[in-house]
Amino acid sequence: MKPIILLGIDGVLNPVIRRGGGGDRPELPVSDASVSLVRRLARCGRIAWVSIWPADHVAGLESQLQLDEEPLHVPLGFRAGGSNEPTPKLHSVRRWLARMELLGEADWDAVVWIDDVLGPDAREWAHHHRQPVLLERTLPTQGLSEVHVIAVEVFVDTG
Repeated sequence: MKPIILLGIDGVLNPVIRRGGGGDRPELPVSDASVSLVRRLARCGRIAWVSIWPADHVAGLESQLQLDEEPLHVPLGFRAGGSNEPTPKLHSVRRWLARMELLGEADWDAVVWIDDVLGPDAREWAHHHRQPVLLERTLPTQGLSEVHVIAVEVFVDTG
């Protein structure tokens, strides 16, 4: 199985914005452990950011991660706190996945979604999605952990 791995940033990687040297783009430093975990995820499938972080901030994060394949970006159609849905990103994720499939750019056979806000509506969607789906909910204070990555590795290996 080769999934698309939808990955949140806040509550998952928990970077802290730091100004870049000499007025360059801001840096989003994450721990060495998080860098290692994201690199392991990238070996399992294609990463796609599901975040409201601005592109220049995410570019700084990507340069720190140094992944072999450039991550995709899921455009979100809401502002933080602007949705009363249990999973505010769900509508945008469903729309993006459908668009990628329609354009013939969906070269994955499963979906992994790692975020700190995955409600019952996301579980219902996952249950009815035409491809296998793994939802991994992080604790916002702890973020991505070894347990989440192992769950993804097992999901990929047993698919």
